[in-house]
Amino acid sequence: MTHTQKQTHPPLDNAGVDRLVAEAEAGIPEEKLRRRGRPSMGDEAASTYSVRLPDDLVTLVDTRAELEGVSRGETIRRALVEYLTT
Repeated sequence: MTHTQKQTHPPLDNAGVDRLVAEAEAGIPEEKLRRRGRPSMGDEAASTYSVRLPDDLVTLVDTRAELEGVSRGETIRRALVEYLTT
């Protein structure tokens, strides 16, 4: 049987309590907060759309994505921009 040692902490004195209270009242600094969700793609709002693609088209997208070192989604976005702006 494996025994684990209980972690012990030094006793908390009044100065330590005061420091913890001050930190709690100050709040968590913005830079320490973890953002949830995927990272933003830019300054503009982005929407998610679902489309059905045949397997052979997905293969072409994935091949291009690998060649360019980008994600499948980025490859699809680039293809849409090129198609819709030319």
